[in-house]
Amino acid sequence: MTSKFLKKIAYSDSIWLHRFSLRWPLEMLSSSSSGVRQAYLDWRTALHQFKFADPFVLDLYTEARHFDHILLDKNDIIFSQGSIIRMMKTDSFLGGGSLVRMSDHNARITCMRLFPLNETSLVRSEIQREENVLVTSSCDHSIRLWWKGACHRCFRGHNGAVSTLSDKLLGAGGVKVLASGGEDGTVRLWSLSSSGKRGQQALKATLYGHQKPVSLMSVAGHKPSLLVTMSRDSKVRVWDTNTSSAVRSSCCVGMTSLPGAPVDMKCNEALLYIAAGSSVVVVDLRTMRKSIALGYQEKPRGIKTKSGYRVGWSYGFSVTITYGSL
Repeated sequence: MTSKFLKKIAYSDSIWLHRFSLRWPLEMLSSSSSGVRQAYLDWRTALHQFKFADPFVLDLYTEARHFDHILLDKNDIIFSQGSIIRMMKTDSFLGGGSLVRMSDHNARITCMRLFPLNETSLVRSEIQREENVLVTSSCDHSIRLWWKGACHRCFRGHNGAVSTLSDKLLGAGGVKVLASGGEDGTVRLWSLSSSGKRGQQALKATLYGHQKPVSLMSVAGHKPSLLVTMSRDSKVRVWDTNTSSAVRSSCCVGMTSLPGAPVDMKCNEALLYIAAGSSVVVVDLRTMRKSIALGYQEKPRGIKTKSGYRVGWSYGFSVTITYGSL
């Protein structure tokens, strides 16, 4: 800066204290011999380097019941116990806020997912496009869409408990649908953009083919119209939800089966990772060939996928990897 007056203002403690309070409203800036500006920059550098001292610990006491599901939505923690959903907004909670309780379901919640608000009919402004909606399924035969702590849609159609929801919305562009699987063995496709409190006209299709309850589902990464479902008898079906047919079972474009009870399933691009019994199998969705099998000493607990690597974990410590086609 050429102007000494402007430089003095830009480097003043009040300016940098204000910047700090905006960036970290719940923190206190400790004094530094090098000035407030340098203390701000040191704090920012330490944050980017993941250097933390004395992290804040919050003990949250809830009902003495099993936690069925838990999600993180930015600074919000969402969890379910039985038929009840609770959402803790950490920013307001630190300032004395309380839990938001959502209790519209009448039976145990079986699945919870977060989806972008702009893929529903609820979005009203550009600011809201960064927000998410919560979608839950339940043993009460319903699917509910939540936003800002309230239920805005209720979808009904399954002839039994709704056991699972797709991990992503299906389709590309502006028209996307949610998939659900139920104890009735059907897969149903729903539009989250349908209007009306009760979600009238939301059910777009019902897919038949599974003989047992549908327990797991995942959307393919390489083709967003492909839905992979797995039933309780470990039968896997791949559906192309873009297929237009009066006979909805013809939407099935691939099938396979695995030994052992289903544990978890996740798509990563064109590969499908399935944990069943005491093994994890990788299936190429383009050919439906099983390419890799991971054998565990004990039953796997789940699957997580990230770019560059895939992880399966179990109670045991020994992992056997077998390469080649099965």
